[in-house]
Amino acid sequence: MNKELLTIEFRTYGAISKTTTIGIFDNLEEAIKKGNEVITELARYFEVRADDKFKIRGLFGNPERLVTNCCYPTQGIEYFAKITKLEFTTIEETINDIVKRKNKYLLEQEEEENHNEE
Repeated sequence: MNKELLTIEFRTYGAISKTTTIGIFDNLEEAIKKGNEVITELARYFEVRADDKFKIRGLFGNPERLVTNCCYPTQGIEYFAKITKLEFTTIEETINDIVKRKNKYLLEQEEEENHNEE
C-alpha cells in the first residue's frame, strides 16, 4: 500500500523553519490537485509564477513533486511544497530488506579489498 504525503516547509533566513502537513492521499493525482490548490493559496502571500505548480509529467517526463519560491525574491521567507511517496511495509519485510542490503554491501567491500590487493 502506497500513499502520497503533501507538506509545505517554510524557511526564513535559514535559521527558522516550520513544516505543515496538508494531507495524505491515495494517489499522486489527488495530491497534485490539492497541492496546486495550496499553491494558489500561497499566491495570496508570496510571488508565484504561472509554471509554479505540481505536474504529473514534468520536464523529463517524471512527476514534478517539488514547488518552491527560492529562486526569486521571497520577502525573507522561502517555501518548499513537496509531495513524498509513502511506502508502507511490515516490520519483517523491512528487516529482511536491510539485512539483504547489509550483506550485499559487505560482499562488495570484500570484493573491492580483494581487487585492491591484486
